[in-house]
Amino acid sequence: MAIDYSKWDKIELSDDSDVEVHPNVDKKSFIKWKQQSIHEKRDKRNQDIKNLETQVSMYAALNKRVDKLLSNVSTEDLTERAKISKYLNANFDKTEKQVGEAVDPNIPTYNEMVEDLFEQLENDAKKEGKDPKDGEVIKSLCLKHRAKIDSVTVEANEKLKELYIEKSKLISSEDMHTGFNSSFLNKSKGNDGKDEVSEKLNAIADKNAVSSSAVEKLPILKPQLEFIDYKDDVMKLAPETEKFGRMSAGGYKASEEYLLKHMPIISEQQKDALIMKAFDYLSEDNEKMAYQVVHQSELLSYLREIYNLKKIPFLNIDEMKSCIEMFFKRVIYNTQNAQGRNSFLESVKTKFEHIKNRVQIMNEEQIQEGEGVETIQLKSLDDSTELEINLPDFNSTDPEEIRRVEVFNKLPVNMQDAIKTKNLDKINDVLSETPIDVAESYLDLFNEADIIGVRALLENEDEFKHLKDEYNKNQDDLEHLSIDEKSTKNNEPVSTADLVD
Repeated sequence: MAIDYSKWDKIELSDDSDVEVHPNVDKKSFIKWKQQSIHEKRDKRNQDIKNLETQVSMYAALNKRVDKLLSNVSTEDLTERAKISKYLNANFDKTEKQVGEAVDPNIPTYNEMVEDLFEQLENDAKKEGKDPKDGEVIKSLCLKHRAKIDSVTVEANEKLKELYIEKSKLISSEDMHTGFNSSFLNKSKGNDGKDEVSEKLNAIADKNAVSSSAVEKLPILKPQLEFIDYKDDVMKLAPETEKFGRMSAGGYKASEEYLLKHMPIISEQQKDALIMKAFDYLSEDNEKMAYQVVHQSELLSYLREIYNLKKIPFLNIDEMKSCIEMFFKRVIYNTQNAQGRNSFLESVKTKFEHIKNRVQIMNEEQIQEGEGVETIQLKSLDDSTELEINLPDFNSTDPEEIRRVEVFNKLPVNMQDAIKTKNLDKINDVLSETPIDVAESYLDLFNEADIIGVRALLENEDEFKHLKDEYNKNQDDLEHLSIDEKSTKNNEPVSTADLVD
């Protein structure tokens, strides 16, 4: 059997005795320099991989805290350091921090880093001339910071891909394993042992070839195997995730089989987008579907937690398959110990109740602020006119004024008081708190009592003179018309006395 020499192409030689160098260059020195260069490049590549893996892992832990903070803490409390600290310590391990060879042992904990972030955001707000105690400002700055972190993380993952591929192209001493350790080989009779030697050498080459090419076969190189992540719209649900959310909360076998076939939906973004559907269902008073999507989202959350422990920054099919099967076997299907399943269901219940309370508070705030309530407001649509309030004469004996007073008294006391101020804003304040059908009845009474009138606004004196001349001219025309009609009717000439009359 011939040896397949192509399997050794990935070995990088630094001390090849057959290497050719320039006559003026010392061969031993050249080999030594080449060997040193190979080791330095390899060490730098390994260090870069460690640094990037640490960076991606740290950002994931920080983003998890920031996202949960923004989702569950009110905007006003984002400016309160004590409340932020209390929430983080209640929901996350306050001693947890990044560890590893490339990490300073004195590095702050993740919770402390997030607290420092919000302090920095307040300083940034001051530099931009904004109120550092305005929760909306802090939240906006935090989201911008979050977007930058996502961008850096994407770049880090891309660089990691390149380094993994580069590392897989060359076999180093780290990849070598002992195949046989005998000082001699037993020769088979009849063939001088050539077949046995060839088989052992090929076996070693095969083993190293598989280990060195493993990274090239990882899902990271295949876009269809990446996690679903709509960075441009964090609320967007993939059709596969939406279908998973509609699956029965108790149908664990169906959920497991579905997840094994649709692993890309087990992403942080899809998990959060799915749980936001609970808000929509609760706003429609559909508690059953709200609980269901919370339950399914929590399944994704648990699987993400288990997978993240392996610190793999991309979707590895084998690892994720192992996580899914292990979770359902040890937590959901474990009849020997139901503690894991009970803990999971308790987590679902707690999250559902929290969302339910948040929706109730939001609805109450909406009612208090009058958001979404249709109202009537009085306003002139023509800039050249304005609305004026015409109060009836309460002391008049004129029948028309008495009628107006009677209509006025049909209005409620708060509206009567607003009209008496002759302030249109106060009338609109009463209307804003009045149901639209009742407000329409008020307008009918306004019209019947002639309470709201329209007054023209003149921009200057010339316009006033022009309007006065027009009025006088119209009066003259009316007088002449009256005289002519009188003369024609009586068939008599017009006298001076008629003009006086």
